Amino acid sequence: MITDEEFEEIVVKNEKLIYYHIRSLHIVDYSGEFFAVGLEALWQACLTYKPELGKFSSYISWKIRNRLIDQIRKSAKTKDVESAFIREHIHLKLYQIENSIHDDYFWEQVRLELTENQWKWVYYYIIHDLSVEQIAKLEGVTRDAVKNWGRRARDKLSSIPALHDIVSL
Repeated sequence: MITDEEFEEIVVKNEKLIYYHIRSLHIVDYSGEFFAVGLEALWQACLTYKPELGKFSSYISWKIRNRLIDQIRKSAKTKDVESAFIREHIHLKLYQIENSIHDDYFWEQVRLELTENQWKWVYYYIIHDLSVEQIAKLEGVTRDAVKNWGRRARDKLSSIPALHDIVSL
């Protein structure tokens, strides 16, 4: 078992190695999370090192680098899960709002006049007051595509006299 004082000496000697691997893997570590992972890997290397495995310096370098790579993968997976949750949450929130529209007949008549993408623009932009950028992100298209939907929807709706007030947005 290694003592705290011995480990502190090892940390002082190998701190630059942790920073080297962080830089070599192009990690931006503002919070120090990856440095902490590197320290933990160094601790584990000290506990599990066996001389027959090779030089101690090579072993700790290998342990630190692989632990940092594992942390990168873990962080990427967490981001993917979080963004999927946020996308799903936005969709659920919008569907809940849709149920509170009071004039269903009116909006159904508007929908009949439009293509599916034009309706998406009306639904998100006019009814739910989302920005063009938010709609593009939600639908997985470019901002220009959403602007085009809006332009064509306005043109189509402006030809209907009863809807002229809405289209003048």
